[in-house]
Amino acid sequence: MANAAFDDGKAALNEFLEQRWWLLALRGLFGVIFGIICFASPAIAAFSLLILFGAWSLVDGAFGLFASYGQAKRGERWVWLAVEAVANIVIGVLVLTMPALSFVALLLVIGIKALISGLLLLFASVKLDGDHGQGFLVVAGLVNLAFAALIFLAPVLGVKIIVWWIGVWSILFGVALIALGFKLKSFAGKVAAS
Repeated sequence: MANAAFDDGKAALNEFLEQRWWLLALRGLFGVIFGIICFASPAIAAFSLLILFGAWSLVDGAFGLFASYGQAKRGERWVWLAVEAVANIVIGVLVLTMPALSFVALLLVIGIKALISGLLLLFASVKLDGDHGQGFLVVAGLVNLAFAALIFLAPVLGVKIIVWWIGVWSILFGVALIALGFKLKSFAGKVAAS
């Protein structure tokens, strides 16, 4: 009985992601753009990191709320997606309204966000079929966890190094989400064709 409920939830998640593949790809694109900015101009990126990260967290949270609302509307599981979305929005608001936060405190907030996001992505990957890009979701979760570990282990390294870490994390996470989005689009096209 529990296995049937798990399979129903898994099928619903797969269908939901097939229909909204572009949200994942767009989320990934924003991550890649943010990462490129970190490499192109680390000094400016460090100075504007509060604004960029705050805005990115708000956009990420808004997309997550949109997705969780769609799932809730259909009576599907939505709580964990909503929890991540609300956490992203709260972090974004705090960063944008409290610019006096020290850089180290901001990095710890970013590390906590990456840790929560990574754990939730790994949890979500359990319910996703391999055909729907489960491996990409696992990679996205592991990239977040690795980045969180780097932040917690060395928060006082040079600003340039930290900005580069953020750039690498953002690009890898973004590429994984873009790949997942297009894998879902491809799968949805094959299903529609058959």
